[in-house]
Amino acid sequence: MISINRIIITLLVFGTVFCQEHKPLRPVSTYSIVAVDQETGQMGVAVQSHWFSVGSLVTWAEPGVGVVATQSFVRPEYGPELLHLMSRGYSAKTAINKLTAQDTERNVRQIGVVRIDGQSASYTGEDCVSFASGLEGAGYAIQANIMANPGVPEAMELAYLTTKGSLADRLYAALVAAEEAGGDLRGRQSAALLVVPKEKVDNLLSSKIYDIRVDDHPDPLGELGRLMQIQKAYIYANEGDILSAQGKLDEALDAYNKASELYPENVELLFWGAVILCTEGKFDIAKPMLEQVFAGNPDLKQMIPRLQNHPMFPLNQDVVNQIMAL
Repeated sequence: MISINRIIITLLVFGTVFCQEHKPLRPVSTYSIVAVDQETGQMGVAVQSHWFSVGSLVTWAEPGVGVVATQSFVRPEYGPELLHLMSRGYSAKTAINKLTAQDTERNVRQIGVVRIDGQSASYTGEDCVSFASGLEGAGYAIQANIMANPGVPEAMELAYLTTKGSLADRLYAALVAAEEAGGDLRGRQSAALLVVPKEKVDNLLSSKIYDIRVDDHPDPLGELGRLMQIQKAYIYANEGDILSAQGKLDEALDAYNKASELYPENVELLFWGAVILCTEGKFDIAKPMLEQVFAGNPDLKQMIPRLQNHPMFPLNQDVVNQIMAL
């Protein structure tokens, strides 16, 4: 009789082999856009799909190199492989051609690529599920499959080119336009936005401007827009910290106020800005901010004594007493 342990081992081995040889049997993504902002140099990719956690498969970017969207019967490896080729000087089109030439399933792939210099390429295999198409322009590439209607990439292109604002705003507008044009035949489930800076950076903290994923939601674009607004608030708060350290107090206060307006539910954004001002001897400027903070979240007042002579936020005893007396 075959032992239970032997049966388990056989199943585990078979399962491992199956996973290694398993090929994607379903198309993963619906519509995406990759782009570089020629003025700021920021690069980004945005996507929406009726597929769980689409951002973990489709969106790829590297500061100083470019951005990639890989979808349809997805091969995620295209992301890092294309970025590597572009980092070695390959053009967007040449990089795609080099990899798809070696791919026996290239007819079901869909890829969008933009290099940091604006070179772009969009590839749609002839067997991608219709409606499936793509287009490319100076600094952007757009691709879509399983659309309810034709013409979605064209609607995305128009929205991207005519929307004012940051690169993130323009990418988001393209996704909204795709949905308004009919969107995915199957419906909606997840969305993602990834934006990176132009130059390579030395630390991971500064390597991404936006990295937002809505993995499963009845309104993924609405939720993505909400999270984008929160991220904008934190961007303004960080700018306020930098401006304050530079002694540009009026500009710093303006940045802190913008952060608070974008995300009024979280008074902690104002709290840290006020603390930084206090460490620089600007208690009078920070006072109304702290009063607003403590009115919204009294518990944050307990943080003040813990920051006395802290290496990152060195509040002296006199300032601590002033704050606690509020």
